[in-house]
Amino acid sequence: MANNGALAAAADHAMIKTFTPLVVAALLGIVGWLFTTVMSLEETVSQNVIHLEHLHMAEEKFESEMEDITETITDIRINISRLTAH
Repeated sequence: MANNGALAAAADHAMIKTFTPLVVAALLGIVGWLFTTVMSLEETVSQNVIHLEHLHMAEEKFESEMEDITETITDIRINISRLTAH
């Protein structure tokens, strides 16, 4: 009966020796996949931030141009009313 316990312990040790590298490889694979996913998301966020900054700059430029156009239209209306008043 003592040999039966020794055989079971040896079998358990052999299973541990067999599956430990597989578990370590799986964990390394998962960590690598998570790392590349996080890096990809970080790059996407960085690009989106750049696009948002460009949109804000374009909005400010458009707002400035609209103010200039509004001022020009107002001046044209004033000049037309002056011309038609005489």
